[in-house]
Amino acid sequence: MVPRKIRQSPKLPAEKRREQLLGSARRLFTKNGYRETTTEQIALSAGLTKGALYHHFKSKENILFELVKEVTERHFARLDEVLGRAKAPARVLDILLEQSESHSQCSLRDNVDFWIQAMRVPRIKRYLNRRFREMVDRFAGSVDTRYGNKTQRNHLAVFTFSLFHGLRIRNVLDPRVVSLPAQIKLYGELLDSKFGRIASGKGRK
Repeated sequence: MVPRKIRQSPKLPAEKRREQLLGSARRLFTKNGYRETTTEQIALSAGLTKGALYHHFKSKENILFELVKEVTERHFARLDEVLGRAKAPARVLDILLEQSESHSQCSLRDNVDFWIQAMRVPRIKRYLNRRFREMVDRFAGSVDTRYGNKTQRNHLAVFTFSLFHGLRIRNVLDPRVVSLPAQIKLYGELLDSKFGRIASGKGRK
């Protein structure tokens, strides 16, 4: 079989080339998974040569890291926005899940294989753990202080984010068992019983 000849587009700035390659990798990782995608496929899909790919990225792992950062930073920005207008943990969870529902279930955010592979790379794992700790601190410093002291709010942050990620994964694997309104309501009621009737904003000025 004669190899397909690559006809590259006119010369573009380096950043545009990187965007082409990342867009190609994003589509292929979503469709086929990280392990099943090769750098040659990424380059071909982007209309570039394999040499061009290695000019911008040293390895497929580097591409994975860039995509992880892209998804993580976008999520962090949304979290900042949510924490700016929601002081109750149950409401934070509600908004985060509501926003997630607006995205395709086959996106990288919900691609379990993508995240499993990412966490196997030490530097990506360190990056994700660092960003998660920053999210926890941001949450603990933003939610209503009636949810306990700083240590308690830190624990509550970890619990809320873990619940968010767990519900998202379970919704991808088997959406029939996930009833977001019911689970969020239960979470709010549990907080009510622990901290008083404030999870849904009752008693606020």
